[in-house]
Amino acid sequence: MAVMTKPYSAALFELAVERGNPDALYREVLTVLGVFRDEREFVALLLSPRIPSDEKEALIYKIFPGINSDLAGLMSIMLKNGREAYIEPALMGFIELAREHMGIVKARVYSAVALTEEQSAGIVSKLSAGMGKRVEIEEFVDPSLIGGLLIKAGGKLIDSTIKKHLRSFAKRMA
Repeated sequence: MAVMTKPYSAALFELAVERGNPDALYREVLTVLGVFRDEREFVALLLSPRIPSDEKEALIYKIFPGINSDLAGLMSIMLKNGREAYIEPALMGFIELAREHMGIVKARVYSAVALTEEQSAGIVSKLSAGMGKRVEIEEFVDPSLIGGLLIKAGGKLIDSTIKKHLRSFAKRMA
């Protein structure tokens, strides 16, 4: 699928850089992807072969009023070319290009319970300082960790979970 979506992702990214708005478009694409993730009925409508592409395009403008013209144009072209199934992957490809361009590292943070906003901000701050880059976190709750954090960022793994400590303790006792 990457071969199919790469030209679309690259074209949108090049337009964003050319127009000097990669950060703004990055945020808007994240919003659109959030709708794709959360509103599966919307995605089902876009993928439906029974709905003509012009109606799908109208739906995009209705769901995303004031959408960036380049982003809307990309989705319109993909709809007209019968590439509905590739819109989401193409936008994800744009996100990766934009993150690389803006020096953003995505971190996955696993905890036993949901983090507070203050805790999340503290993690972002410490990771950013340690990595020397802007960090965005994606949070996951995994009760099996018992406590502590498991962080995956930039090819590194930081495991300070109680589960890990208990395993280490059990190995030393064996």
